[in-house]
Amino acid sequence: MIKKLQYLSSLFFLVFFTGTAQSTKQKSYISEKKDAYEIMVKNNQLSIILSSAESKWIGDKTDKSVSGNTINYIESFEKVFDINAYSISPDNKKQKVGFIGTENREIGNIFVHDMKFKYYNFLNLEEGSLTYSFYKKEFKKPQFLESYYFKDHLECKSSKIVLKVSKDVEIGYIIQGNTSNENIEFKKDTEGDFTIYTWLMLNTAKEEKEKDSPAFSYYSPHLIFYIKSFKNDSGIQNVVGNINNLYRFYSETIKDINKQDQTQVKEKTNELISGLTTDYDKTKAIFDYVQSKINYVAFEDGMGGFIPREAASVLQKKYGDCKDMANLLNEMLHYAGVESNIAWIGTRHNNYTYENVPSPIVDNHMIAVARINNKDVFLDATGSYSLFPNVTPFLQGKQALVRVDNEKYKIIPVPVIPSDQNKINGKFKIKLGSDLLIGQTNLDLNGFLKTEFMGNYKTSSDQNEMLRDYFAHFIQNIKTSNVTVKNDDLSQNPLEIQYQFELDKWIKKTDNQLLFKPILFFPYSDARINIEKRKTPVENNFKKSYAFEYEFTIPEGYTVDYLPENFNFGNNLLTANITYKKGNNSIIISQTMAINTLLIEKTDFETWNTAVKNITKQYNQNIILLKK
Repeated sequence: MIKKLQYLSSLFFLVFFTGTAQSTKQKSYISEKKDAYEIMVKNNQLSIILSSAESKWIGDKTDKSVSGNTINYIESFEKVFDINAYSISPDNKKQKVGFIGTENREIGNIFVHDMKFKYYNFLNLEEGSLTYSFYKKEFKKPQFLESYYFKDHLECKSSKIVLKVSKDVEIGYIIQGNTSNENIEFKKDTEGDFTIYTWLMLNTAKEEKEKDSPAFSYYSPHLIFYIKSFKNDSGIQNVVGNINNLYRFYSETIKDINKQDQTQVKEKTNELISGLTTDYDKTKAIFDYVQSKINYVAFEDGMGGFIPREAASVLQKKYGDCKDMANLLNEMLHYAGVESNIAWIGTRHNNYTYENVPSPIVDNHMIAVARINNKDVFLDATGSYSLFPNVTPFLQGKQALVRVDNEKYKIIPVPVIPSDQNKINGKFKIKLGSDLLIGQTNLDLNGFLKTEFMGNYKTSSDQNEMLRDYFAHFIQNIKTSNVTVKNDDLSQNPLEIQYQFELDKWIKKTDNQLLFKPILFFPYSDARINIEKRKTPVENNFKKSYAFEYEFTIPEGYTVDYLPENFNFGNNLLTANITYKKGNNSIIISQTMAINTLLIEKTDFETWNTAVKNITKQYNQNIILLKK
């Protein structure tokens, strides 16, 4: 990580709401929430103060999500103060919270950070109680502001953000994630030397994270605003608001890195590239070393969340975060004579571009970008099992802001890896028993499918159980034996899985016929989308494809009575093909499928379901053998 995590905050407006307790438990809701910013110049410095308030009506008092509140903040860049919180019972008794605590946030695998939260609980809540919360937050660094998400974890009657901006400050703003075009009222007024910007959204449904949905930034309406510039006694001071200013800020943060003696970095580079002659081979050797020998440990402590640590120090200590790994890669590549630069980038978690959101909120990651054989190679060593020169899946389709020098940069799009590079090839040789199939399988996993498998396989505490689960993902009740795994390494060679199997109760036998389903692997057979209930898009980690060949030996004394018709289907989301061919004493079935999208939008749900329906129908086709 090179930037603080963004979060869907519960931000507040203080409203005096009266009502009577309900006789039955009802859903709690937010009566009103409001973020009000005052942005002005004081003592030649930019002052940004947020007043955040919220009121809730309590339905089910046992719901832990309404029992208290938390206020997230970053200690190096933000100060929280003037917290005021209390509840009012149905019989109009007011009770302030008794204790306000402070804790460090627990953020995944981040080793060191300065992200904290204030917390408190309301006392003696009853059904029909009202809660009120208020706090102020000072932003010490104008580049790092929060997004405002209009929706929350509860239904909200009124959601509002107000920006009170003095005439000495220029801001920019954009609404993102409003994919359903929900109504957000906007107005702009003047009040003395201030411009007042107001956005209001009424009666919002609660925001929910559905299975396989993308990040909230894709679909949850939110406001992003940023400071373009402000005027003080020294003149106009640029902040961000355009790509040039954003890059100047980034460039300033890294101007003093790599000042230590780098003799060890140079010596290790020479050791790694000894005997290698091409830029490709040199880059691979360096990448594989940093990926496998430098342990990923995230740091988010103040500007330490943005400034890479010395390459020599990272090499010596053998750990670092994404920016540290990127910096070490970049320095080693320079010593190897390979053209390379560090780059800022946002993962697919952030659905923004530099053109739309010229602010640090667009980025949360750092990589190195090498230029090899006139092609850009994106190097992210944080992926433990990434296969050089593949990009990591969560960077596909994003923009990289690549450093050229202190003043110049390039914006380079990261390619989306096509489905045929992330492929499973499978060959099955199968014999028919009395009521079961007996066979041998060879699977080859390529690209991200190999990376994904290795991540699960290498880290599993029980690899045999992991393999059983993997096979069961394709077909249940399969019994496997003599499983071997080959090429589970960082090479581009396909990972190979070989095994024998039995599949019970797969054959229906009559006096003179054998019936069986020839398709054994059913990718996406359970992937229909509930159009009535599904609210958010469906995200795929990467495009992928499958190619299976089944060779069934025809039992002695039988002949083929019926083969299904060949099948071919395709649209812009998913393609599939199944062919049936009779040989001298065998039947050969070829099955291919390709998933050609990273995101299934709501407008594509019908198209997707049509494809899944057609393909699933083919999985249920039977072959009939007739006794001679």
